[in-house]
Amino acid sequence: MTETTKAPIWFWITGAVALIWNALGLLAYFQQVLMSAEEFSALPQLQQDLLATQPAWVSAAFAIAVFVGFAATITLLMRKRVAVRLFLASLLAVIVQFSSYFIIDGYREFIAGEEWAIPTLVVVFALAFLLFSRQAEKNGLLQ
Repeated sequence: MTETTKAPIWFWITGAVALIWNALGLLAYFQQVLMSAEEFSALPQLQQDLLATQPAWVSAAFAIAVFVGFAATITLLMRKRVAVRLFLASLLAVIVQFSSYFIIDGYREFIAGEEWAIPTLVVVFALAFLLFSRQAEKNGLLQ
């Protein structure tokens, strides 16, 4: 029988932040895939063009990133070691998703200046949650 280390308050606070962040990711995903024709037509033309021609691999990476990231957070809060592997998979999906900004024509023109803030934050948070979960695993907080 293994003894479980009591998780400190910072673990739960970070877990709550991760839960909120990843829930916002799910919301962004559903807003994109469930967008009505009226909402789509209200977007700037360049954004409409990019979304209309977005390759399936970008959409798949977005879905994997948010769903796996949310699952990782749930398993983190359940204090399961699988959270580390799920956060890694989510980070890899985020990297694949945002690599499209450098591969597909038009993305760099659409994402200019301060528009890079959200993609940068997404990568930073995904990496931070992975590192946090690895540290929690190392400290015996995950089983």
